[in-house]
Amino acid sequence: MSLDKLQLDPYILARIYSQPIIPGKKEPVAVVTEAPPKVKFLGENQKNIALFIQNAGEAYLNEELFNLLTNILNACKLGMHDIALINTAQYGDLPFTTWQAAVPIKQAVLFGISPASMGLEAISNYQLLQVNGCQLLCSDDLQIIAQDKMLKGKLWMALKQLLGI
Repeated sequence: MSLDKLQLDPYILARIYSQPIIPGKKEPVAVVTEAPPKVKFLGENQKNIALFIQNAGEAYLNEELFNLLTNILNACKLGMHDIALINTAQYGDLPFTTWQAAVPIKQAVLFGISPASMGLEAISNYQLLQVNGCQLLCSDDLQIIAQDKMLKGKLWMALKQLLGI
């Protein structure tokens, strides 16, 4: 068999020679970094505490749940100026690292949002998880907590641990 009549598929040649055959300047490949989305949140986030909810029906919370949330914040000696209340319903399933890039977060609470939907390992509710220098707490949905006194107690104990109260 003569090599003169050998024909190779251009695709195979490209796979064989990943580096240029002829030495010369190699053009750097531009790395495209996706900019974090502009996130709208309620509050001023002065203490970098993010509270994540998922409520497709409203901008944030109805009056009853908002009152519950403010009571919880008051018990923790926090106000709306200290936190960022983020409704994830309008952003889809973004990884938690994307949220961290978009909003400064030191501590976070996921109300009724599964950790898997944010690309996190599965943990049980009311357990703390460390993620990229951020303490994260998973909780039941505020609607469920409003109806169950035992869950309010669990949330309170977890918040004391999270916030160092």
